[in-house]
Amino acid sequence: MKQLLLTGFLLFSNFGFGQEKFIVDYKYDIKHDEEKIKEFEREQAQKGGGTIKIGGSPNIYYQLEYSDHQSIYKKIETINNDQNGNSMSAFSINIGGEYKDLINETSKKAFRQEVVLDKQSFIVVTPYKDYEWKITDIEDTILGHKVKKAIGNDKGKQIAAWFAPDIKVDAGPNQVNGLPGLILKTVSETGGKFGSTMTYEADKITLNPKKMSKTKPIKGEEITQEEFKKLQDESRQKMRESFSIGVDKK
Repeated sequence: MKQLLLTGFLLFSNFGFGQEKFIVDYKYDIKHDEEKIKEFEREQAQKGGGTIKIGGSPNIYYQLEYSDHQSIYKKIETINNDQNGNSMSAFSINIGGEYKDLINETSKKAFRQEVVLDKQSFIVVTPYKDYEWKITDIEDTILGHKVKKAIGNDKGKQIAAWFAPDIKVDAGPNQVNGLPGLILKTVSETGGKFGSTMTYEADKITLNPKKMSKTKPIKGEEITQEEFKKLQDESRQKMRESFSIGVDKK
């Protein structure tokens, strides 16, 4: 009897831990309430602001790598193959800081992320959120994995998540976790003028991949999310003042 129990335990252990190494690609999408968009466009036209069209987001992908109770979440750089020859040159300014890979250390129940702000590196530490998840009876299938739907709360806004009980890890996209299985899809309200909703959905999953990215050491002063927000506000104020001085000199 003991031998049977031990065998069963080993089988369960192999099943539960053999999949604790995977790579998931998530597709990000944001949608707006069409009626609110039309109302906004009408208001702008009446104010003489010209014709403004609000569209959805381009295809943006993120990747989650999980191994040894730690995950790395990062944006996947895509190549723009626009060959029209009519596109204008563009530049970007990281006003709020340049965000590096997001590291989820499950043993510490916190996320750590290196952010470069005004040429200085910081490590922003964010404790896990309590989403007050309620698991429903609704089931679906994503990439061949049976998933269950859960409803949660994020600062007063509803968030829905679909997790795979057969992949027994506490991880998901964009700092969403806290469910008994890998989260393969989330839909969350962002509120605001356009009544927007954000969706992250797994587009590809590789279990037990042969190659994983090497974890690069992050550097900088460790600070909380609240402390970093104050630094962001100060940085924006300096930029506004600098821009104002430049305009006055003309």
